[in-house]
Amino acid sequence: MKKIDYQYALRADDQYDVTILSVSAKDDAYKLSDILRQDSSKALQNSANYTWLLVFSYQAKHKKKQGRIAVTDNDAEINIESSQYFEPNQRGIRYLNLSGYIDFENLTLFCEHCSVSESATLLAFKKPDLAAGPTLIIAPHADDAELAAYGLYQDFAQQTWITTINAGQNVQKLSQQYIKDLDKNINDAIRRKAKIRAWNSMTTPLLAGVDYHRISYLGYYNITKECLYYSKDEVRSDSIIGHLASEKNRSLNHIKLPNDKDFINSGQALIDDLVSLIEQIKPTSILVTDPEIDPHHEHIVAAHALALAIQKSEYKPKNILLYVNHLRNIKNFPYGPEHARTALPPWSESISIFGQYSCYSHQLTLSTQKDKVIAFDSMHDLRSKNRWEKKLKQWWAKNIQKNGHQYYSNHSYFQTHIKSNEVFTVLDAIEFSDRVTSFDLVKED
Repeated sequence: MKKIDYQYALRADDQYDVTILSVSAKDDAYKLSDILRQDSSKALQNSANYTWLLVFSYQAKHKKKQGRIAVTDNDAEINIESSQYFEPNQRGIRYLNLSGYIDFENLTLFCEHCSVSESATLLAFKKPDLAAGPTLIIAPHADDAELAAYGLYQDFAQQTWITTINAGQNVQKLSQQYIKDLDKNINDAIRRKAKIRAWNSMTTPLLAGVDYHRISYLGYYNITKECLYYSKDEVRSDSIIGHLASEKNRSLNHIKLPNDKDFINSGQALIDDLVSLIEQIKPTSILVTDPEIDPHHEHIVAAHALALAIQKSEYKPKNILLYVNHLRNIKNFPYGPEHARTALPPWSESISIFGQYSCYSHQLTLSTQKDKVIAFDSMHDLRSKNRWEKKLKQWWAKNIQKNGHQYYSNHSYFQTHIKSNEVFTVLDAIEFSDRVTSFDLVKED
């Protein structure tokens, strides 16, 4: 059995030593006790205003079946939304998301295919005040905002702004077009994909109630970290089609940006557009991909471009919320069936380039989770091919193995990212900007 400890550079606002006591060996049921209550503690007195993570030692009992911990409040019924899943055939430190619960001493934990340690720590993180001002979501590609934060931006739709940085035009081969045999040459297929993804990025947020005036598309492509730091004014082109006419797709925007009229595909132009967005919107919070954990190179570029824009902008946002949509060498996270709980992504470094950070878990109602399914379905890039081998495996897993999955679609994101919460790390915006631009992340991968 492999030992892997999850570790994060977390800075909790409060924490409590907890004992996990067995109350039924037959049902693998446990209670939390010995929470150190202090008169000065505000967290337990106002638990709804905090994100809660239980740090414990986990051990799988099965080589193939995922461990499951279901949490019930006052003997409520066990369901998928109260369950969190963990790796099979592993042991080590894990984090159980207990956000949304109020009275921790009345919780019961039911373990399946796993066991938990007796000693644990309960961490409390003050929620960021997202209602205090506008929120700007930076999406590297069409669908990144939806994967990470559709529930959040639907709940705060009246003050959410969304901008998509990249054209997302890459087509590996003609057989991978959205519609079979639609285009006969790769150049036409690439241009059409860029147009469709621009349309996706501008229309899907409307489903959540985000006003079309607050949605924008930038249409950059092939921008690297080197472009942002060492060759800012170099005009980048595509090795196959040369240049994209991104200014045509930017005509959908209602907010006016510096690079609208004579589109220049350069690092400096991207930074200038983001500066203009920040100064016009004046967001209190900005969401962007985590450049330390998410390995996708254009996701890393998005974070660096934002960090440089914050340095240049006269207006300074308060919070940065970091999200992760890709993981290196890890599949099927967040684990478990659709609608299950999740916590922070797998990570094993207690020291971060950001120093320390907070954590925010945004709870999604079942109705919002189903709205998120529809949002995914509106994205062309999430329309995976309906291959009979995959359908057979899904049918077998659902009906014979009874793994609890719904399989709303063939694309794995419909299973991994339709969860009962969306989780972010949170840090000060100026600290984010200074640290991202000061560390070795400026080097090319």
